[in-house]
Amino acid sequence: MQLIDAHTHTEEQSYVRLLKREKIYATINCGTPAEFTRNQSWVGNSRRLRLSAGIHPWQVDQVTWTDMAPILAQVPVIGEIGLDNVWTRTDPQLQQQIFTKQLAYAEQAHKPVIIHTKGMEQETLRILKTYFNTYLLHWYSSTEYIEDYLALGCYFSIGPSFATEESVHYLLNAVPLDKVLLESDGMDSIAWALNQELPLSAYPRIMDSGIQALSQAHHVAPDQVAAQLVENLQRFWAGDSEK
Repeated sequence: MQLIDAHTHTEEQSYVRLLKREKIYATINCGTPAEFTRNQSWVGNSRRLRLSAGIHPWQVDQVTWTDMAPILAQVPVIGEIGLDNVWTRTDPQLQQQIFTKQLAYAEQAHKPVIIHTKGMEQETLRILKTYFNTYLLHWYSSTEYIEDYLALGCYFSIGPSFATEESVHYLLNAVPLDKVLLESDGMDSIAWALNQELPLSAYPRIMDSGIQALSQAHHVAPDQVAAQLVENLQRFWAGDSEK
């Protein structure tokens, strides 16, 4: 069965080798120039793997626009970028300044954007409405504003905590099949979400479990769900939000 991973991080070449071997469609995040250089060398000319890059709200006081601007020009996807007042103490004004600068760049460059928002869902929505971009809300963990984001044409990627986190599980039913994606956020995030360390060999099974959960929620065969997810990710990559 075809697997996707709409948003992931890695520090291990073995992980990228697995993605290639299993023919998984995935977006690999780069948060610094060093990550970009490393991930670019690992991904090579793969047709199924794309790189994204952006200044994360947790790193706005460490990574500068000057650092990342040349990287943004080289990747097909911007992100993850956004706002967060739960998991970080970085300056909110600096977060917003960097966030909007990257959104403006994405609009000018016609590149889709991966969004991180935690505790700032309403403010993030307000800001996104002022730019004409295609958006993916990564690991969205709120039951609020979903219809508003959908009205904006946003995609949602469901994180690996859907089995344990009620607000994430809610998305299985709340997001239409043509707007939903699955993500791992990387092996460390899978371990955090499931509260257990797992070998890399468990990754395909974990990603398949998301397909099975969507299949049950929408009463659609797993193969059809898998095919829909590939189509959704390719539409997002192409910057098509079908607003």
